[in-house]
Amino acid sequence: MQDDLSALSAAEIDALPFGYIALAADGTIRKYNRYEADLARKDPQEVLGRNFFHEVAPCTQVQEFEGRFRQFAAGATTDAALTFDFEFGFRHGRQGVRIGFVRSPLGNEVIVTINRRRKLDLALSPALTPEPTQGTLTDAVGLPVTALNEDFWGSLYALWRHAPVERRREALHRLGHEWGLRHARRVERLIQRQHGVTLREAELQMALECLSGSLALLGLGRFDVDFRLRQNGLLPIDHHHSPFTRMLGDPEVPCCDPLAGLHAGFLSHLAGRQLAAAEVHCGRAPGEPCRFVVGTEGRLERLLRPAEGSADAVLLARLQGLPAAEAPR
Repeated sequence: MQDDLSALSAAEIDALPFGYIALAADGTIRKYNRYEADLARKDPQEVLGRNFFHEVAPCTQVQEFEGRFRQFAAGATTDAALTFDFEFGFRHGRQGVRIGFVRSPLGNEVIVTINRRRKLDLALSPALTPEPTQGTLTDAVGLPVTALNEDFWGSLYALWRHAPVERRREALHRLGHEWGLRHARRVERLIQRQHGVTLREAELQMALECLSGSLALLGLGRFDVDFRLRQNGLLPIDHHHSPFTRMLGDPEVPCCDPLAGLHAGFLSHLAGRQLAAAEVHCGRAPGEPCRFVVGTEGRLERLLRPAEGSADAVLLARLQGLPAAEAPR
C-alpha cells in the first residue's frame, strides 16, 4: 500500500475512487485529488500549499484527527499505516469517513486516504414481494416487476438470428441503453426514499453498488467498475456471471450487447450526458467476467479502431487480455 500510493502519477491519483491528500509534517497540503475535492466541494488548485487543519478542514483540529496525525508524522509509532473512523462537518452536511495515514518514502510526508462509510442499512439488493393470488411482483418502492427467464432472451435473439450481425448488435445495444436508463431511475426512487438523495448526489461507488446489487436480484450477474482509466475518458467494467454467454451468440462474436447498452444507460444517468459502451472481451470460460468499456462515442471509436502501434492499440489489447502484438489493426 505504501509503495503503491507513493508511486502514483497525478492522473492516477485523480482517478482513485477514494480521497487522497499528501500532507507535509506541519499539515501543508502537497497533493489533493479529485475525489476528495468532490467530497469536500473544494477546488484542488486553491487548497494546495495551505494548511489542511487550520485553513481547509478546521473540523479536524481535534485530538482524534490532528493529534493522531502529529504523533504519526513525528514517528511516535513505528507502524507503516494507521486507520480510524471520523466524521467530517461540511457546510453541506456531515459525512462519516474511514481515515488512513500511510507513511510516504518522501521526507516528512504522510499520505491521508479518505473513504466514505456507507450506511449499513442501505439495500443493495432490494427485495421483491410476490403476490401469488394475483400473480404479481413488486419491488421495495411498490413498483411492478416482471421476471423474464432465459426463454425470453433466447426467443429475442432467435428473432434477430438471420439479421446482419452488426444490425442485430446495434439494436440490442439500443434496447439495453434504454433499459439501463429506466432501471437506474427505478433504483434511484429507492435511494431517495431511504436516504433523501439521488444517485448522482450519492457517492459514486455507493451508487454503482446499488445498481450492481439490483441486477444480482434479477439473475443478471454483478459488476465492478475500474476507475484507473477515468483520466483517459474510459471506464472499464467487469461483469461477472452474464446469463447471455451461456445461452446466446456465436462463439466468435461478443453476445452481451444488452448488457453493454445497460451499462451505457447506467453511466449516462449518473454522468448526466450521453455515453456508449462496447464489449471488448466476452467471458465464456467458467468464472471469467465479460469486460465492457464505457465512454463517449468518439472516445470509444478511437479505442476500438486504433492506429497501429498507438497508445490506444496497446490499451485495447490490455483490456482484451491480449499481448500488445495481437491488438486489432
